[in-house]
Amino acid sequence: MSDEASLWVVVPAGQQASGGWIDDTLKQRALEQGLGAKVPLAAAFPRQRIEVVRGPRAEERLQELYLRRGWSDGLPLVPPTVARVKRALAFTDRPPTDSLGEVEPLKGLATVEKVAANAVMAGCRPEYLPVVLAAVDCLLDPAFNMRGVQTTDENVTPLLIVNGPVARTLDVNGSFGALGPGWQANATIGRALRLVMHNLGGGWPGAVAFAGLGQPGRYTLCLAENEALSPWAPLHVEAGLAADASAVTVTRAETVANVTGGLAEIASIMGTAMSGFGILWNGKPAVLIAPAVAADCARRGMSKDDVRRFLWQHGRWRREQWERAWLTERIVAGRRWPDWVEETAKAGDIPVTRTPDDIVLVVVGGDVPIPQNAYCPSWGFPPARITREVRLPAEWTELLADAWETATALAGGT
Repeated sequence: MSDEASLWVVVPAGQQASGGWIDDTLKQRALEQGLGAKVPLAAAFPRQRIEVVRGPRAEERLQELYLRRGWSDGLPLVPPTVARVKRALAFTDRPPTDSLGEVEPLKGLATVEKVAANAVMAGCRPEYLPVVLAAVDCLLDPAFNMRGVQTTDENVTPLLIVNGPVARTLDVNGSFGALGPGWQANATIGRALRLVMHNLGGGWPGAVAFAGLGQPGRYTLCLAENEALSPWAPLHVEAGLAADASAVTVTRAETVANVTGGLAEIASIMGTAMSGFGILWNGKPAVLIAPAVAADCARRGMSKDDVRRFLWQHGRWRREQWERAWLTERIVAGRRWPDWVEETAKAGDIPVTRTPDDIVLVVVGGDVPIPQNAYCPSWGFPPARITREVRLPAEWTELLADAWETATALAGGT
């Protein structure tokens, strides 16, 4: 058996500041929940930074090992070899041992190397790592409430929006099919976040994560804002960054509801029980507004704030429906509706958010005659809309050129 048939891989599992491994806790939780057969090799791995997977079918063996250890989201993984992780780490000036923080609820350290390993597993190109690191930094902000997101029985997931030059350079799609297949950056950057949550935070379904149904966005929910077709300032500029800065913004989304039409149709979808948990927890829902709708609003002299106010005024939950709603009858965990909800209900219908400013408005999608928008109801507390600037390495331009040259050569020079 030759060394050439072996894979030297960076162990992607979470290690705590104390030195313990989160998989030991996960194994116990899995056994308690009757999931032992699903992850029969939970916590069965060498407790070291590097593992050697041996054999002439090492890649196939790695897929099976990672699936049975609980390190997989169910899709095939790219082996996080030392060489691949090293190529990714070249795209950041941060040391591999630098920690972004603890990933709740089991507090695995999000070291730069561990994040890179999970990004490689997700299929990220090396040059995506700065965006992944910025996104993970957003997730670790206390306002994101990672513990709540990981352990709730709701189907919440991070919604990641990329802005600025890096979105264009990396071809993060904000146009036709931005939420669909065919775009490596959208698919793998979002997937990398999920693997970080899974492998460093311990978000195993049924053991720690109790989302009753889940949703496809829990694989990946990542897109760029279509700044070229937006008549308004982009999301990162609203957050106080320069127009030429690159940034990521993370919110929490329970689902993605397609809305065909204009502002009135978007408002009608917002004003339903779909918004209930967001209202209960003072959430910040996202409206992905089609370029055609944004352009029509701009032609009518409406600013972004005007659009938010329209949606806030017209996207209201009917009081009689609110009174009969399941949430009102079985208010969660002994909570009561926020004061602003109770006061508004005395006078009429209930707005989706406390103020219009709590609506996250993003121009995205292709410019089509029949506009396709989307509504992403929020969940959880505190209200979360977190933006971080993407930190690019000093040699970003040269590194990108080398990566493109390598990719072109692999494709046969096309």
